[in-house]
Amino acid sequence: MTRKRQRSTGSNRWKRAALAACLAAALAVDVYAASRDASQAEAPSAADANVIALSTGVQKSLARGRTITRVAVGDPSVADVNVLKGGGVLLVGKSAGTTNLMLWERGRDAPLSYTVEVAAAASAALADADAPQVRVLGKTAVLTGTTPTMDKHQRAVAAARASVGKDGALVDASAVATKSVVQVDVKVVEFSKTVLKEAGFNLFSQNHAGFAFGTFAPSALTSVTGGATSPLAVTATSPIGSAFNLLLNSTSRGLFANLSLLESNNLARVLAQPTLVALSGQSASFLAGGEIPVPVPQSLGTTTIVYKPYGIGLALTPTVLGPARIALKVAPEASQLDFAHAITIDGVSVPALTTRRAETAVELGDGESFVIGGLVDRETASNVNKVPLLGDLPIIGAFFKTLQYSQQDRELVIIVTPHLVAPIAKNAALPSTPGQQSEQRDGPVWRSFIGGALSSDAAPGFSR
Repeated sequence: MTRKRQRSTGSNRWKRAALAACLAAALAVDVYAASRDASQAEAPSAADANVIALSTGVQKSLARGRTITRVAVGDPSVADVNVLKGGGVLLVGKSAGTTNLMLWERGRDAPLSYTVEVAAAASAALADADAPQVRVLGKTAVLTGTTPTMDKHQRAVAAARASVGKDGALVDASAVATKSVVQVDVKVVEFSKTVLKEAGFNLFSQNHAGFAFGTFAPSALTSVTGGATSPLAVTATSPIGSAFNLLLNSTSRGLFANLSLLESNNLARVLAQPTLVALSGQSASFLAGGEIPVPVPQSLGTTTIVYKPYGIGLALTPTVLGPARIALKVAPEASQLDFAHAITIDGVSVPALTTRRAETAVELGDGESFVIGGLVDRETASNVNKVPLLGDLPIIGAFFKTLQYSQQDRELVIIVTPHLVAPIAKNAALPSTPGQQSEQRDGPVWRSFIGGALSSDAAPGFSR
């Protein structure tokens, strides 16, 4: 019995020892895995800790309390190192650039290695989370990263150029995180109004006794015949040829009168709405019109032809500054042929061009509008031709004078509206083109032709 108890006790101890060994091994594995994960997680932070960022003229102490026996700097023109008596070193940024620093501590064979990045004072002042990073490698500045606005990008470029000076080079590998396609809508509206008032009067009277009297508007009297022994005969035209004429003639009383009156009101409205899409920073132009040939006399009796464009034109250069700001250089133009002021060259009538043009640079938000040009013009002309003294008499003086009064009002407005746009998605339905909905093909031509307005079928084409 005693031997059996001793055997059972020994086996139990062996089992407990084996179990404890297994638990210890498992715990050791867990501790090793945890320490490995912790070391992997801390590895990037340790690498980041070996990078030292300085500005020119800024000092920083390293390895405090450690006895440094030796130091080495890759590029002394970028950074300088001074060994402190109490232990450690003092690092000083001298010029923009990147270099390496190595420190040997007493009692250690492996040196402490650092990467020193010295930035110019301007770059350090402009540095923030959204600004591109500026790194100086020798005489070359490298710009990397992404910025949300063009203003920050331009400031970073200026800081990078200042870091390397005039003799250095700049490599811009940064990007602006904004839409780069701009659509510009331009509206050119001109309103003109003309008022014209004219009045003229011709009067001629002759009795049976041979007495004659008359008054005629300037340039209305064509010829006069007669003398002391013969009756007076006159030939005259209307006071105003393009006016309405009221005539009065009485042969029994020997009276003839011609009253010319004209009042006209003209109204015109010119509207042009060109639209153009361009890439940020790139120029684009647009012309909807034509070119008119103009003969130009040359030497030795020769004549060359020069073509002058006319119509609706638009030239622009947009620059996206940010998600909602657009700098726009725009030059809209609207011109048309003016045959009223045409000239004749070598027997060829060449019309003039009536042009509305504006060129400016503005800064707008997405969808905002700006009136970049405007004109209010009023021209008034009044001309009175009268007989001295008689034309100044009240009421009766109206028969001895002519009146020409004209007034022309013109108003011009040019409005621009930029939009940040994106292309239509692939395989998406395109919007209908002008006239596509009303155009008909292979329609019932003959029934609509014969039936006319009584036919319910629409005629082919764009109109009924």
